Amino acid sequence: MTDINKLVDQLAQAYLATRGTEFVHLDVRLPLTLGTQILAIHNNIVAAHLEHAGAKQGLADALLMLRHMVVNGTLTALGALVMDQMNCAFCADVRQMLNEGKDPMAELASEYNGRATQ
Repeated sequence: MTDINKLVDQLAQAYLATRGTEFVHLDVRLPLTLGTQILAIHNNIVAAHLEHAGAKQGLADALLMLRHMVVNGTLTALGALVMDQMNCAFCADVRQMLNEGKDPMAELASEYNGRATQ
């Protein structure tokens, strides 16, 4: 397992240990599982660094950030803040879909399928 994967796994586990298995924001209840949090960290934190700075520098930046978010398996204040904000943003997106009368599951599936065909 790479250093990135180890840190992502530790961060997800530490977040769940601290916050529990449900996140609520804007009356949206987001179930938290290890798998979904690992995927969210890879998609929203690691991928953002890679996209912004390229493969080599992006990887180094992502490692540095993750090392500041979880230390020895313990969630840091930065880690809690970033993860909370990431989950708040997701809940806000779902709330907007609901307010627009859209089915969030259908919208997310459509977005996923659109990415898969790119």
